Amino acid sequence: MYLRLITFNIVLLICTYALADKQTSNQIYYKQFQEIFERINKDYVQDPDKQKMTDSAINGMLTSLDPHSGYYTDEDLDDFINQTKGEFGGIGVEVMYDNGAIKVISPIDDLPADKAGIKAGDYIVGVNDELVSTIGFNKAVKEMRGEPGTKVKLFVIKNDEVKPQDVELTREIVKIKPIKSHLEEGGIAYVRIVTFNEHTIQEMKKAFKSVEASNTADGGIKGIILDLRNNPGGLLDQAIAVSEYFIDSGTIVSTKGRTDTNNSVLTASKFTAKAPNVPIVVLINSGSASASEIVAGALQDYKRAIILGTKSFGKGSVQTFVQVSPRAAVKLTTARYYTPLGRSIQAEGIEPDIIIEPAKVEYPGQKNEERRFSESSLKNYLKNDNKDLKDNEQKKDKDKLKKDKDKPELKIEKAENYQPSELYKKDYQFARAYDLIRGLILSKNK
Repeated sequence: MYLRLITFNIVLLICTYALADKQTSNQIYYKQFQEIFERINKDYVQDPDKQKMTDSAINGMLTSLDPHSGYYTDEDLDDFINQTKGEFGGIGVEVMYDNGAIKVISPIDDLPADKAGIKAGDYIVGVNDELVSTIGFNKAVKEMRGEPGTKVKLFVIKNDEVKPQDVELTREIVKIKPIKSHLEEGGIAYVRIVTFNEHTIQEMKKAFKSVEASNTADGGIKGIILDLRNNPGGLLDQAIAVSEYFIDSGTIVSTKGRTDTNNSVLTASKFTAKAPNVPIVVLINSGSASASEIVAGALQDYKRAIILGTKSFGKGSVQTFVQVSPRAAVKLTTARYYTPLGRSIQAEGIEPDIIIEPAKVEYPGQKNEERRFSESSLKNYLKNDNKDLKDNEQKKDKDKLKKDKDKPELKIEKAENYQPSELYKKDYQFARAYDLIRGLILSKNK
């Protein structure tokens, strides 16, 4: 009994000390910071810039947490706010800090970095003849910004090359158009989401209306290729709205943090306008991050689309942006997000349903039939006497199909009549997505 009482007292004493430590630990950290601040203020060789000290200390705390938390002041804050509105200056790259260098998450379409061939996964190790490891991440990023028309020199290590290279870029101010779209042959809508800014869902709906209107003679949109490659993400509410446009109802994404205020379940409403109910292929790659992964993950979990390409970036965290003063704001990682089936893609990415690596295909100037060696290539070959009969049978089948009201004629070009578009010729992943969509349309209408 005496031994049991001693044991209980020891446990109680340990718990008391643990509670006291927890209550006073924050005070200890504050005191350490205060002591160092006061010592610098008192003993430094000259009167220090206290605002600069404070800004650097706060920024250091945030960047030590993870690559996506940060502190924005003055010009940096203005640039950040302008970027979410779709207009900013600089070279046009989404970046993160990585071991003393700047890692490119994604170049943004038609901006200087993209034009210069800088790609996702490349590293910027120097800016204007200064190493990023020496001047720091924030200063290096700030150096890449500047007046339009002025030049900036980068020292870049390409993802697919060993030797570093100097790249000189001319800064621009560009208002980013979040959506690019056009109609491909066969009634297939190609819609590329460049970024998720405050105009994305509005511009995407306009794009679908425009594409559908241009193909009313052939029955509207028959398939959709949604291109999220090299999309670095952006605003969460826009990712939700885009997902909702393709999903009838149900969970789009859930978030979980340390506090209840950061736990949420975001859902799609069945009462909002929806995209045409046609086959969809979504293109992703290693430059698809954050908001674009939310869209791809939701469409994949609901089997609303086939995901094609390469594994996405894997940014499965949520940042909260809070302006703490007129000149400063904090971006803090407050939660992880999960797909409708509860998958966390943090550091893992979205795995495509069909993996297609980028490749280059050379297309000859002449048709395949003209260069293919076959029976018809031989001198004095016997011609096919069933050709006329075959044409007559096809005409009868087409007339019968027209009379069948419940089974309208499928107006999609035959493979041998298809003339590849320029995008098809130069973009291997798009070409495979287009072929897949054509197959889905044909099988759906059989």
